[in-house]
Amino acid sequence: MGFVFQQFIDTAPLYACRGCRAHIARKDNVISRTFQGRLGRAYLTDAVVNERLGKDEDRLLMTGLHTICDLHCRCCDTVIGWKYVRAYDKAQRYKEGRFVLEQSLILFVDQPGSPPSHRSLLDASPPSIDQALSRFMSDIGFQGSSGSMASR
Repeated sequence: MGFVFQQFIDTAPLYACRGCRAHIARKDNVISRTFQGRLGRAYLTDAVVNERLGKDEDRLLMTGLHTICDLHCRCCDTVIGWKYVRAYDKAQRYKEGRFVLEQSLILFVDQPGSPPSHRSLLDASPPSIDQALSRFMSDIGFQGSSGSMASR
């Protein structure tokens, strides 16, 4: 696959990917903080870095039919939002070419070099192997013993 070229934003404050801490957008580029994403609150922004775009597809969103593509972090490939490619309603055309960042999938960074803070109800630290295994088992409907991986 090769090396991933990562861009850095040298002015604070900014938003970073929750998965790998790669810089994503400057706070100054956020147009609206009142958007609703698939996972809750979201931000509309006019510029991002370290992005990879998915395939265009038509989706019926709360504000009507739009052509959008998923927005992935280029460094870890996590889906962090989407890009509006086309809005079919004239009143929604201001969104075209802009990006929606899911608040629960990004971190707020006050100053580059400082540890990012997570501004949502989710814990920013990764789950332990026991927590991840337990969640996976419950997701697939497994009703086995509740023993810990550490004890095996």
